[in-house]
Amino acid sequence: MIEVIVVGEGQTEEIFVRDVLAPVLAGGDIFLEPRLIRTSSSSRGGGLSRDRVVRYLRNTLRERGDTYVTTLFDLYGLAAGFPGVAESAGTRDPIARARSVEESLREVVTQEAGCRQDRFVPYIQPHEFESLLFSDIGRLVEVRPEWMGSLDALRAARQAAMSPEHVNDGAQTHPSARLKVLKPTYVKTLHGPAAAQRIGLDRICAECRHFAAWVNQLESLPPLR
Repeated sequence: MIEVIVVGEGQTEEIFVRDVLAPVLAGGDIFLEPRLIRTSSSSRGGGLSRDRVVRYLRNTLRERGDTYVTTLFDLYGLAAGFPGVAESAGTRDPIARARSVEESLREVVTQEAGCRQDRFVPYIQPHEFESLLFSDIGRLVEVRPEWMGSLDALRAARQAAMSPEHVNDGAQTHPSARLKVLKPTYVKTLHGPAAAQRIGLDRICAECRHFAAWVNQLESLPPLR
């Protein structure tokens, strides 16, 4: 049995890992434990600061030496002081930018924790969790009957991008902003994971190559010795 702690920044990611990702990987003897990082003293979710994230990941890696630790953080909205963000700011491709941030985060965290680099598998989602929902717009709008009226607008947003992970990260055009057409009935923590489950992990992986690479990496983790 291989145990992986998945550190997320919000309840939507926590539910997604628990209800969508974990059941699939459990079939391969990979067991995921979702954890939600406390990003402020008074609330949970959103607003990742460098120091808080590095400290949390360092402490998690130090808990046990026989577990892996990974992350599920959004690329969109990361602060300039977050590892790798400033250095990759000029990179236009979101997947390349996410990889750059991941490598910087791996270096900073493993050095801080004093652990083997292979125990930490950082993952940054371009541009954010909601990108995954653009993998199948037809399935997405099936979640609630009234969303069918937004089918064309959401399909147009998807077709304008190379992949769901390339849906624009502008203030009004990043994936979750695009989903505002589903308001007021769209509730992120409820409908985000529900839509992902309806779309299915196979379909998401087929459309989102950076996400698929992460899932494949988790599925291929060897036992720690």
